[in-house]
Amino acid sequence: MKIIDVKGKQCPMPLIETKKALKEADANESFKVLINNPTSAKNVTHFLKDNAIPFTEKTERDEIEIIVNNTGQNLEEVDETAYCSTCNTEPENFVVLMAKDRLGEGSDELGEALAGAMINTLKAIEPLPTKIIFMNSGINLVVKGSLVLDNLKYLQDKGVDLIVCGTCLDYFGKMDDLIVGRVSNMLDIVQSMKDAQKVLNF
Repeated sequence: MKIIDVKGKQCPMPLIETKKALKEADANESFKVLINNPTSAKNVTHFLKDNAIPFTEKTERDEIEIIVNNTGQNLEEVDETAYCSTCNTEPENFVVLMAKDRLGEGSDELGEALAGAMINTLKAIEPLPTKIIFMNSGINLVVKGSLVLDNLKYLQDKGVDLIVCGTCLDYFGKMDDLIVGRVSNMLDIVQSMKDAQKVLNF
């Protein structure tokens, strides 16, 4: 089965590649589309439904697999970009503030697990946060021994700015233990939150 790998591609490329594959496929030939962007997957399935093209969809971890069965429709007049709900729109600019190294009150063990799950889930959000700010005990997430360092490194590699409170690192004696992110100050932190369209505070 032919595989159309559009992971990492933004709208409208997954739609364009899917339409191209339909044009090149024989009637009743199936092919697989691999996407890791939930919005792009939604747009592709919307396109397929509207044009009565059979498909199945399943999600495994961060990857969405769509198996398409070409029925031979003529799609020349179909504008695939019209299905791209994120085209011609400004990406949302939001900041995440981690003021603690856990979520909620009560069980510390549960709170730490929830914080880890939340940061892992951020990888699948579209768009990604522009910045994540770490203050007070939240700095424990970016220093040696943190269980979420790999996920934070992934987000940083994707362009997310990880801002770490320098005063907090000094207070806890962990300046030399910083593994990921950049040390900054309160002016930068406040300005980052002021400039954001939305701040998620944990």
